[in-house]
Amino acid sequence: MNRPGSVGLVVLLVLSSVLAVGAPASLAAGGPGDTVSTTTAEPQTGAAIAPQDSRGLLRQDTREFDNTTFEIRVHENGSATWTFRYEQRFTDDENATRTRENFEAFAEEFRANETGLYDRFTNQSRELTRAGVQETGREMEAANFRRSARIEDQFTPTGVVEMSFTWTNFADVQDDRIVVGDVFDGVPLSAEQAIIIEAGGDLTFRSIEPDDARYAGDSLAGAESVRWSGDREFIDGRPRAVFDRPDSAAIGDGNAGPLGGMAGGGLVPFLVGALLIVVAVAAAVWYRRYGPGSDDESASDDAEPTAPAEGAAAGPGSTADSVTDSESTSNEELLTDEDRVVKLIRENGGRMKQVNIVEETGWSKSKVSMLLSDMEEEGTISKLRVGRENIISLEGFEPEATKSPFEE
Repeated sequence: MNRPGSVGLVVLLVLSSVLAVGAPASLAAGGPGDTVSTTTAEPQTGAAIAPQDSRGLLRQDTREFDNTTFEIRVHENGSATWTFRYEQRFTDDENATRTRENFEAFAEEFRANETGLYDRFTNQSRELTRAGVQETGREMEAANFRRSARIEDQFTPTGVVEMSFTWTNFADVQDDRIVVGDVFDGVPLSAEQAIIIEAGGDLTFRSIEPDDARYAGDSLAGAESVRWSGDREFIDGRPRAVFDRPDSAAIGDGNAGPLGGMAGGGLVPFLVGALLIVVAVAAAVWYRRYGPGSDDESASDDAEPTAPAEGAAAGPGSTADSVTDSESTSNEELLTDEDRVVKLIRENGGRMKQVNIVEETGWSKSKVSMLLSDMEEEGTISKLRVGRENIISLEGFEPEATKSPFEE
C-alpha cells in the first residue's frame, strides 16, 4: 500500500518537536510553577530523516530516567489503553531531598494544569491515530486522555510520571481472536525501557512473538501480561500478541464503525516508534528542569521557609502521637517490596487475591505480577489459579484446589 504523504509529515513533525525540546537551550528557566517554554525548530525542507535518527533520539531523551515502561492494555473490542510510565528514584545522596521537593512542585503543576507538554502529547496522539486510519482501513481515535505525577514511597522513594490514552481499534479483531502487532515497525528499546502488553477483560493469550517475554504463572494462557525489556530492537510487526476471544458473538464492535473489520497493512515505518519518542519528551523535560543540577535549584534556595506543620501548635498531647506515627512510617519504609507483600498477606489471614494486593499496595498490575512470580520461584508464596483469579498464599495457608479458596 502506498503511504500517504500526510503520514510522513506527521513523523517529520514528531521528530522536529523532539529535536526542539531535546536541546537544553530551548528550555526556559523558571520556578516550579512556570510552564515549560520551548522554541520550535524549523523542519529541514526536502531532507529525509533516517530511521536511525529516531532511534537515537528515543534513547537520548529517556536515558537519564531509571525506568521507562510502555504499558498496552488490550480490550475485548480491539481498543487499547496506552500508558507511558517514567520512574526516577530519589537515591540517598545530597541531591535527593532537593530533587524530591522539585518533583513535588512539578507534580502539583502537572496535575492542575494542561501544560504545553501535555497538549503536545494529546495532539501528536490524535495525529498518529488519524494516520493509522489511512494505513490499516480501521477507524481509529485517540480518546480518554489522562495524566498523573506522584511519589510512590517504596523502599526507595520514586517519582512517577504517567500519561495515557485509549487507542480505539488498535488491534485487528478477527472471528475467534484479536491480533496486536500490525502497527509496530522496527520499534527500538534502550536498556532502561520495557514494553508490557496486558490482557484486558476475559482475553487470554494464545501466542506471542518474540517468545522470550517474561510473564507470571506456569503457562502463557494463564498470564495477565507479558513484558519485553531492552536493550533490543524488534523487527517489523513485532512485538506481536494473539488473544483468544471469550465469546465473539457477545462482544460488540465498540467504536469500530463500518471499516472496523477491514484487514490492513502495517503503519508507516516508525509510526508507533515516533509516538514513543514524543512522549519521551515528558521524561527529558522533567529531568533537565527539575533534576539534580537544574537551573531551578538556585530558585529553590531563595524560596520562603516552609510553614510549620499544623500539629506543631497542638500541645504536648499531640507530640507522642507524632512520634508513634513517625516510628511506624520509618519501619514501613525499611521493608522491601517482598516483605511488604508478606506482611500484607499475613494481616489478611495468610491468603489474598492478587487483585486485592494490587489495590492495597497501589502498585501497577504488571509490577505486582512480576514480583509475585519471583517470590513464587523463591518459595516465599504459592499461587493457585481459580478461573480468572490468582490466589496468593503463605506456607500453611494454601487453599484446597477442589473448592473455592474463600469458601466459609
